[in-house]
Amino acid sequence: MKLNDIFVINDTLKDIIDTDKDSEIDPLFKFKLLGIIKNIEPLVENFNIVKNETIKKYGKENEDNTISIDIEDSENFTKYVNELNKILSSEEEMDINKLKAKDVFSAGIKSEYLITLYPIIEE
Repeated sequence: MKLNDIFVINDTLKDIIDTDKDSEIDPLFKFKLLGIIKNIEPLVENFNIVKNETIKKYGKENEDNTISIDIEDSENFTKYVNELNKILSSEEEMDINKLKAKDVFSAGIKSEYLITLYPIIEE
């Protein structure tokens, strides 16, 4: 699965658990979702390390001692975006236990989330 798609799934799972307080999701199902997030965390952490290194590579130190890439520096900004896009479009393995369709559809999850979760749902 593409790394970007994994990040979208991760964000959706976090939304379901953290911000979608209107849903009454079964604690066991939430536990399964948290397990998937935990397995995705290393990919997120690795990406953030590389992203920060890439910012340092193409950015400049600001007056407040932080490093950023000026969007008006189109050459460096384009290089930065291209490098990150290569990573985000890379195929990555994700070691997770897929969700059972019957559990997902009976969990009270909003339909807008279901499309995003489709790749990690099995019959």
